[in-house]
Amino acid sequence: MHLVERNSKKAAFLREALRITSAPGIVQATAIEDIVDSIQGPIDCVTARALAPLHELIGFAEPLVGKGAKALFLKGQDVEAELTEATKYWNIKPILHSSLTGGQGWIVELDQIERR
Repeated sequence: MHLVERNSKKAAFLREALRITSAPGIVQATAIEDIVDSIQGPIDCVTARALAPLHELIGFAEPLVGKGAKALFLKGQDVEAELTEATKYWNIKPILHSSLTGGQGWIVELDQIERR
């Protein structure tokens, strides 16, 4: 598992969480745009929460989805507006799942991404 977090305090928290839980993983203390092209090996899933607007998230995930990963992005009540904006830049076929955490949250699932 690759955990990417540019904030050093949050990255330290993630390292400690991996240590305490004995979960396998590597914390990359950098910005996703600086590392996404160098991530090696099979990637099953790309996810993000509160990182960027959907059209930008898709740009970060596109190289990994192109290698077979699925993207799952947590979005809020403005998901339709974000999808409309994203389709200006990307050919996507999103599947929307309502969040089980309540409220107006959504999970946007993508398994194919193509630039327009």
